Amino acid sequence: MRDVARLYEAALLFTPLRQAAEEELLPRLGHVGSLLRRRLRGANLGPREVEAAATELHGLGHTWQARIEALRSDPTYLAARRAFAAEDQPALARLIPRLFAGLRLADEAPPILCYPVPLARRRRRPGAPPFLTAKEAVEQIVACRGGIEAVSASASWWDEALPYLSVADDPAVLESPVALALDFRNARPPAVFAAESELTLRVYGRRLLAPFSVALHREAQDEWWEASGSYDAFREELRAHLEAVSIPVLDAARIGEPRR
Repeated sequence: MRDVARLYEAALLFTPLRQAAEEELLPRLGHVGSLLRRRLRGANLGPREVEAAATELHGLGHTWQARIEALRSDPTYLAARRAFAAEDQPALARLIPRLFAGLRLADEAPPILCYPVPLARRRRRPGAPPFLTAKEAVEQIVACRGGIEAVSASASWWDEALPYLSVADDPAVLESPVALALDFRNARPPAVFAAESELTLRVYGRRLLAPFSVALHREAQDEWWEASGSYDAFREELRAHLEAVSIPVLDAARIGEPRR
């Protein structure tokens, strides 16, 4: 049951499969689950009933696994991969909503896109602080001058083939108190997608490149920063390091304010 439920969740991600998953697969899953529960309550759930349910679930799993895998040869998916490889943003703007369900092309791309700078250490030694030092954070930021590379969100074949960057027009919705404010006011912006149930926006492409400033929040919401009381010192040290390498610093609260 769990494996078929995961296939249902995967099918919901795709525009060509979502309606069928909701109208065909979900009722079948509900029927099998309801039947098993009724027989269990009536104490008449025997090996024959369990085997019949397992057979039906196996058939559903086989069918829907094949339908999802068939998308690998779907013309829309293949065209999206070609557009992704060529960094063809107008083509991605057309193709991505036709492939992935729940995505809507933004009516107007925000002139400033904010990308969160991850501050948590990936590998933490015992006793070491959970976050990067200001110097380490600046090294990470400087590396973004050559562009921010998209990293797949999961090991699923569709995420690996078409990774995206999560960005925002308002840094307040990002989890990090430090963000790159990518400025597209004098450049062609990428296609920006709003996703249902997500506060952030998506940009599909191999690399996102634009001049940027660093937006710093005045306060950090993470409990570790609050408990240690060290964010203020980190912020000011980070500001000094950024100024030393000629990277402008902005107040995150002012991103999105009307220009005067």
